[in-house]
Amino acid sequence: MADPEERAGRAGERPRAVKRRRVIQQGRIVAGPDRLVACTIHDLSRAGARIRLAPRIALPERFDLLIAGDALTTHRARLRWRRGEFAGVTFEDGAD
Repeated sequence: MADPEERAGRAGERPRAVKRRRVIQQGRIVAGPDRLVACTIHDLSRAGARIRLAPRIALPERFDLLIAGDALTTHRARLRWRRGEFAGVTFEDGAD
């Protein structure tokens, strides 16, 4: 079954404004002052990301997302959708 976020063009769905590139990078969700949750970044753009984490872990509406790529970056993220172990977020900080 295809990921719901990859079904651009279907009725009722908006096309993505910025194309995401496929990556596999380690990330951490700042879920509280003393709580980091491991995740994997699967798609990434300057506007947002698709992340994978255990389905049992609840996500707040907004959180900081640390991404370990070529350089460690932090984005203020907003949860847009959640389906099983995948979630889509948009970045609110305007970082590239």
